[in-house]
Amino acid sequence: MNEPFVYVGTWTIKPGKSEEAKRFLADHAAFIEKSEPRLIAFQVYFDEEGKTASVVQVHPDSASMELHMQVIAEHMGLAFEIIDTILSEQYYGSMSESLAKTLAQFDSPGTNVTKMPVYEAGFTRASAAP
Repeated sequence: MNEPFVYVGTWTIKPGKSEEAKRFLADHAAFIEKSEPRLIAFQVYFDEEGKTASVVQVHPDSASMELHMQVIAEHMGLAFEIIDTILSEQYYGSMSESLAKTLAQFDSPGTNVTKMPVYEAGFTRASAAP
């Protein structure tokens, strides 16, 4: 059985870029939804002031996250026009050496990185009961 791979990233938005960031990330999410049919969930959240954003991704396995990084490669440059500081990145699930190297490229001094590679138990539902 493949174990899920979950990514949670939080970053600050450059001053004056909040509305641009919201538009960019909405478009980005729509692009990802069309381009990555295996991705289970891709959710973007902002704080009330629009100064901090987080993304939560739920992949069926780490191979899906590897594909995600390939798909968004061209869009990453645009993201850094709105992202100021990466505050934290959290990885849940094991990852290949290749994925670890790719993700490490985005780590910067001061970024709080959490890695939880050992999957112990859990389940995923496609939809919850009413």
